[in-house]
Amino acid sequence: MMETVYTAGLIVIGDEILRGQIIDTNTSYLAKKLQASGIKLRKVTVILDIVDEIAKTVLDFSKEYSIVFTSGGVGPTHDDVTYEAIAKGLGLKLEQHEELVDIYLNLFPNHKKETQRLTIVPRPCELIYVYSPKKYAIVKVKNIYILPGSPKYFEFSIDTIIPQLKGNIPLYFEQIDINLNELSIVQILDEHVKLWKDKINIGSYPQIIPECSFTRITLEGKKEDVLEAKAKLLYSLPIQKIRNLKDGFSYYQAETVLKDAENEVHIKCAVDILQQCYKMYKPEEIFISFNGGKDCTVVLHLAACITKLQNISSLLCLYVIAEPFPEVDSFVEKAVQYYDLELIKKKSPMRLALCSLLNERTNIKASLMGMRKGDPGSENLEAFTPTDSNWPNLIRVNPILNWSYDQVWKFLLKHNVPYCSLYDKGYTSLGTKSTTIPNPRLRDPNDTSLYFPAYTLTDESTERQGRM
Repeated sequence: MMETVYTAGLIVIGDEILRGQIIDTNTSYLAKKLQASGIKLRKVTVILDIVDEIAKTVLDFSKEYSIVFTSGGVGPTHDDVTYEAIAKGLGLKLEQHEELVDIYLNLFPNHKKETQRLTIVPRPCELIYVYSPKKYAIVKVKNIYILPGSPKYFEFSIDTIIPQLKGNIPLYFEQIDINLNELSIVQILDEHVKLWKDKINIGSYPQIIPECSFTRITLEGKKEDVLEAKAKLLYSLPIQKIRNLKDGFSYYQAETVLKDAENEVHIKCAVDILQQCYKMYKPEEIFISFNGGKDCTVVLHLAACITKLQNISSLLCLYVIAEPFPEVDSFVEKAVQYYDLELIKKKSPMRLALCSLLNERTNIKASLMGMRKGDPGSENLEAFTPTDSNWPNLIRVNPILNWSYDQVWKFLLKHNVPYCSLYDKGYTSLGTKSTTIPNPRLRDPNDTSLYFPAYTLTDESTERQGRM
């Protein structure tokens, strides 16, 4: 087993690299391999085929880093001076190595004279044997691995060397892609960089691809720290702008909601109702009736908090389709990923959809609803209310029955809950596509083609003015 190493440096040698005649792929290959092994690549430098410059750089790197790799300058031509330069830099002899003579005679039996330069190396040294598929050798001098510049042989060599190196515990890596430019999230990033100082490396990198640009945020460190940091960062970022919501909902968010419930009576009431529901019924006996609207989105988020903290694997979700907006369909699919839902789609009307569901899932007993006082048919509802006699037999569970419009939006915004994009376009209550328009109360007086977001509505008695 080779010596334990923790940091590394790479010296790329070759005039052709600096002239732009050859693209260097060796650096990225080495960096990925080292990262997976828990070895930090601290510095990469590219230098000319000049003996004195190589000698000085190698000496400096060998003192600063646990391990050093060189790439290039070990061929048979006059400008391949890496061996000579390393010998000079480290004060070693330059001598022929008999084992290398045998190796290159076997590889190139008709080119004994031409390959002689390949066998004259700094001494003393160690040979690392590589099979690709023919046997050749890498020269190691002190803590320096002298590698060929050809990507093919460089990669074979790295694949042989890296498994023999023992580094730190490999770092864990996560990323978040968000549809915002760096400037708009600088303050959030600064806060989290400060919060995780010396524990997590947080980076942000603008990404520009055809017809799209976004920012990629990376997190690197111990796995448990990275997962916690990612959850907290997702909670702080505008969740509507996250490009991929998969695996977004976390224990941290669930715990935050329950902690908030200690100081907010209406949230605590909703949580108590849901907890009571999960005591009365088994998880497989409960489903949520979800149409993508803001109210049932609140209930979904609250229910996800309960199921997450109770380690319930998945929440059953019924989505009844009745001339939906494409934006609603898209949001429901994202919510399925975000909350890890089991989605069942049924066509309207609701009564037939429920009959069909109960025929398929005969064990179902309770439906989580997003009803609030003021909604049609909510006059006689309580937290737990049986369905009417001419409907399928269920208990309707209404956690947010007494919430106000303002409380709904404060909850969604404070806890960064994903919601349908139509609410940012002036819609305040969603029905079918043909019967719903943006709320006239939210029309922008300076541009009548635009509307303010739903959460800016101040008179909640006008919430349904966009419903026809």
